[in-house]
Amino acid sequence: MIKEIISGFIGSISLLLFYFVVMGVSSGSWPATISQFRELWYWMLLLSIGFGIQIGLFVHLRNNVKNPKGLQHSGKVTATSTGTSAVSMIACCAHHLSEVLPIIGLSGAAVFLTRYQIRLIILGIFMNLFGITYMIRIIRKIKNSHIPS
Repeated sequence: MIKEIISGFIGSISLLLFYFVVMGVSSGSWPATISQFRELWYWMLLLSIGFGIQIGLFVHLRNNVKNPKGLQHSGKVTATSTGTSAVSMIACCAHHLSEVLPIIGLSGAAVFLTRYQIRLIILGIFMNLFGITYMIRIIRKIKNSHIPS
C-alpha cells in the first residue's frame, strides 16, 4: 500500500511541476507563473490530486493483479487521462505560448487553449474521475472473482 501512496504523491507533484516548468518557460517570469497559479489553484489542485489517485490505483493494479486484460485497459485509461491532464495544465499557459505557437504554425491551438482554459481543466478533472471510477471497478471485480461461492 505504501508504494501506491508514494506513486500517487509523486504523480500529483510531477503534474504540478510540469505546470510550473511549462508556465515558467513560456511566460519567462516566475511572478507571472505564481500569479496564474494563484488564480486557478483550486482547479490545479483538483486536477493534480485526481491524477495522483489514478496513478496510485494503477500502481496497485499493476503490482497486485494477475489479470493482464484488466491491466491493459487500465493502462489505456491512465494514459488517456494523463494526456488530458497535461493538456489541461498547458491550457493555463496558452496565452503565453501565443507568441511562439504562430511561428510553428499553431496559432489556432493557442487561441483554442486560451479560450477554453477552464473547460479543459474541468474536462481533465472529469477524465481523472472516470479513470479512478474505472480502476476501482476493475479492482472490485477482480476481488469479487477471487471470493469462493
